[in-house]
Amino acid sequence: MLSLLGGTGLALALLFLPAARGQALTASEHGRMTLVLLAICALFVHGSGFRFHARWATHLFSPWVLWPAAAVTAGLFWTA
Repeated sequence: MLSLLGGTGLALALLFLPAARGQALTASEHGRMTLVLLAICALFVHGSGFRFHARWATHLFSPWVLWPAAAVTAGLFWTA
């Protein structure tokens, strides 16, 4: 449930914060935003309760990987 709520919070922040800046995204910002969107999608997959059968995918979509990845990508997007 926390992954679903975290993904929703990041999605809303990504929706409203760049628009609040009042300027267009540069090419590098757009690339970093893509990484944030991938992290958000992964949080939604985990938060919806979907479980993979492949061992590598189970590890990739675990909260121990997703939460730090989401924090790092969001930090890269909003600080630069």
